[in-house]
Amino acid sequence: MDDLVFTKNNPKMFRDFKQAMIKEFEMIDIGLMTYYLGIKIKQGEDEIFVNQEKFVREVLKKFKMKNYTKVNTLVECEC
Repeated sequence: MDDLVFTKNNPKMFRDFKQAMIKEFEMIDIGLMTYYLGIKIKQGEDEIFVNQEKFVREVLKKFKMKNYTKVNTLVECEC
């Protein structure tokens, strides 16, 4: 199984591409992405939130650093 992720800014182009891929390859549309490479993804109408908390917890557990203080870090996007 291989994964293909694609996004849209042109709905017609998105539908055409999706239909061409389904016609050429054995594939299904599983809808909006919720996790990708261990990263939680939440998609809204005009925004996408990326959350790495699960990945960070696994790293902290692996290196025996469970007792930590959380710090929120905002990232500015100039879109």
